[in-house]
Amino acid sequence: MSYAIPTNELTLTDIKTYKQNAVDAGIKRALALGIARSINELVAREALPATDFGAPAGSGYAAERYITGALAASAWGSVFGTGVAPTMANNKVAVFYKLGDSAATPAVAGVRFMVGATGATTKAVFHIQLPLDNKLESDVYLSEPVVYDPQDVLFIQCYPRVAIAVGEELSFGAFIIERLGATVS
Repeated sequence: MSYAIPTNELTLTDIKTYKQNAVDAGIKRALALGIARSINELVAREALPATDFGAPAGSGYAAERYITGALAASAWGSVFGTGVAPTMANNKVAVFYKLGDSAATPAVAGVRFMVGATGATTKAVFHIQLPLDNKLESDVYLSEPVVYDPQDVLFIQCYPRVAIAVGEELSFGAFIIERLGATVS
């Protein structure tokens, strides 16, 4: 079951547990896929938007910050700007555990995590309007981690309530699980 949990409803212990559960899910998946033989050969680090999720040139995240492109009101649209969804590297697992919208008046009401070039499979859907608007929170934790395998196409969409002309700072808390030495030694 997928639902968003406002940060102010969580204790510090809850937050640590959600993060650890995300790391554990990513490590379990990486080991199952044979990315490493043991947990000691893996590292978990915070995802970098351009480095880890950068889409082809002219789309997606051009810098190490999360920002959407322009989006139409009341319609699902890609969080990656022009709509070209990036493909995960062949040696990394991504695990999303949190999302946020730092705008004074958040435009995004929902986010859905799908996989495939056309989003044929939906992994999870989160409605975030209520916790971000009424609780005055800028971020929410996900009730369950959303895991992407190597070579998965990250077809992630958001649903803006109003048109977004330039871009919305829709941020993701995500871990990258990879072999030790690839980025962190």
